[in-house]
Amino acid sequence: MKALLSFIISICLLLAMPASQLEAEDLNIRLGYIQPDNSLVNPHVLRQYYTSYLDELSKHTDWDYHLVNINASTAFERLFAGDIDLLLSVEYPSSLGLKGGIIYSTINFGYDVEGLYSRIGETRFDPHDLNTLAGARVGIIAARPINQQFELFQQNNSLNFAVKAFANQQEMLAALQAGSVDLVVDTATNTMPEEQFLLAYSRIPVRAAATTANRNKLVNLENAINRLNMENPHFEPQLSHTLAEKLDFQLVHYTPQESQYIKMSLPLRVAIYGGVYPYVIYDEAQKKAQGIYPDLISQLAKNSGLEFTYVHVPTYDDAVNLLKSGQADLMLDIYAGPEDHQPFYYTNPLTTLPYTFIGSTSQTPSSADNIKLIVPRPEPSLMKYLQQKFPSWDITASPAPAAEALNALDQKPGTLALIRNSMLEIDRPLMLHPDLVIIPDASINVPISIIIAPNQPRILQGILNKAITQTDPEKRLHIIQKHIIKARPGFSLQHILTFYPLQTGLVCGLILLLLAIMIFLNHHSRAMSKAKKLLQENNTKLKATILELQETTQSREFYKEKAEIDALTGVLNKAAIETIGQEMLSAPFQQGHCHALFIIDLDHFKEANDTLGHQKGDEILHHFALNLVHIVRAHDAVGRFAGDEFILLLQDFPQEAIASVARRVMEAAHSLEPASDKFPGLSASIGIALYPVHGNDYQELLHHADQALYYVKEHGRNNWSLPHQ
Repeated sequence: MKALLSFIISICLLLAMPASQLEAEDLNIRLGYIQPDNSLVNPHVLRQYYTSYLDELSKHTDWDYHLVNINASTAFERLFAGDIDLLLSVEYPSSLGLKGGIIYSTINFGYDVEGLYSRIGETRFDPHDLNTLAGARVGIIAARPINQQFELFQQNNSLNFAVKAFANQQEMLAALQAGSVDLVVDTATNTMPEEQFLLAYSRIPVRAAATTANRNKLVNLENAINRLNMENPHFEPQLSHTLAEKLDFQLVHYTPQESQYIKMSLPLRVAIYGGVYPYVIYDEAQKKAQGIYPDLISQLAKNSGLEFTYVHVPTYDDAVNLLKSGQADLMLDIYAGPEDHQPFYYTNPLTTLPYTFIGSTSQTPSSADNIKLIVPRPEPSLMKYLQQKFPSWDITASPAPAAEALNALDQKPGTLALIRNSMLEIDRPLMLHPDLVIIPDASINVPISIIIAPNQPRILQGILNKAITQTDPEKRLHIIQKHIIKARPGFSLQHILTFYPLQTGLVCGLILLLLAIMIFLNHHSRAMSKAKKLLQENNTKLKATILELQETTQSREFYKEKAEIDALTGVLNKAAIETIGQEMLSAPFQQGHCHALFIIDLDHFKEANDTLGHQKGDEILHHFALNLVHIVRAHDAVGRFAGDEFILLLQDFPQEAIASVARRVMEAAHSLEPASDKFPGLSASIGIALYPVHGNDYQELLHHADQALYYVKEHGRNNWSLPHQ
């Protein structure tokens, strides 16, 4: 009877609880996030992984998830105190988490990084030379699941450790401080002040934990994960793949045998042929190679300790023959399958070459369609790669350059051309072909690997694969973008017509005018000998007038362009963007569309500028401006407002797509320069105003967008906002 009465009272109290309190308790879930130690080269990518995952999970539940920064030493205490509802990155089952009143998720959620740690100030061990680890005394926690990865690390690298097991972390760290062991096994989110990071070797799955009182919140999280896996089974694998690309490069190490081979190896001869900037250019006088490929090879040298030299030959076939005859050891090429790569063997892809399809219509082609494809000046391996990828297509290799291939494309409806993206971005050949378009969503990324000569030992393939894996994806992207941005078109008639059409027309007109005058004077000089002196004077005056007209015309064009373009970034300056903005606002727009004004501020740019130098700061602004140009459409406008502030003007833009543009701008800012111990990573704060919702003229929109920007910066930056009414 008493139990029944207690149950009834509990139900009444629950019903009497205010709805707002129920909502606050049930819908706002705080997840404890332990900031990893410096064993993670890019620690921000792990937080991005959780943020993206939780954002997607929020779509499959009514709960709102928030990450709360905590540290490993107080994680469980804060969980019991109710400061957080759930705890992330927990090993299970292990002696680290065997605490009364704690329950764990039944499925994995997130990752941690496992590695070796030494005592503070230890200098005997070199993470780049595993030979220095031989015979080390290593402490582990007994029955800890991550010990399996430690054993695998020993086996893969032929290492023999004197392993000693301890009951818990406290005993293990006490032995480390006392000198009873040299190293200990631990994870990035579980390290304590007594440990010093040495090297990381494995990424391990982890789980979420909660107190028994919060069992329903843990179950809710698991149910949301299961629903997401059923409705979008590709989301988590793709997210984990992205995380692996940005973290796993630091988990690779060279075995003692590989280290010995590297020390004994002679410089490896890399065969290069021809020269296509920005990928590779060879200076015959200095015997030096420059470009994207040589910079990537230099990065492999830094990663592995191998040395490389270059052998330059005119053609692709010459380079292949060098490898077959033993006069070269390596070359870069496309892996076309096991039947075509004999007698060589290949590494994993070093990079990819992006190509774009060009045609007279924007219809996306299918691999099953009967398509005629023109490929200008391809290597044989590229043709084999394309024939395997599109077996039903009629693929033709054109000996002509890309510009001539596009000329031929104008005359052949239904035919496509495949052009390298770098050529489209640097030379802009499509400006001379208004009837041709880039086919959206039809680009391909062709993988470029390293061919290894058959006389080289197989151990070299493993070393090069590890060196490729060790290359930070952000560093790889920086190398490629650096050369693309600095590339300049070659001096040619096509270049002149493409980049200076107005000036070219004026010069040609003046030349024709001068020729006509000279012919006219020559024709009449014989009949007007008595007025020769007068004619000479008039001719002199006329020439002076023409030269003055030419100089005036060229100066007017030069100063007009200079007055409108920001010299550093190449986008519109403050005055020009205001003029264009006023013109845009007077234009009509479709139903459901609007005109939009973005004010973008690069967060932490000053720190990056002061730390890396003003030249690097200028490169960052130039790169960011280039990213903004690629985000917007051709009839939109990009301008530099002042310093590190930019303005976007979107004309007749779908209102529901405004958030998508803001996110792309923020992603572009994140990719500019990674965070370091000297300054935080770059991000973007964005204020947005819509016409006519937030104003009827440019100045009014600018004012409201600036207020929205101020709101974002006052609330943590790295976000976007519309004006708050």
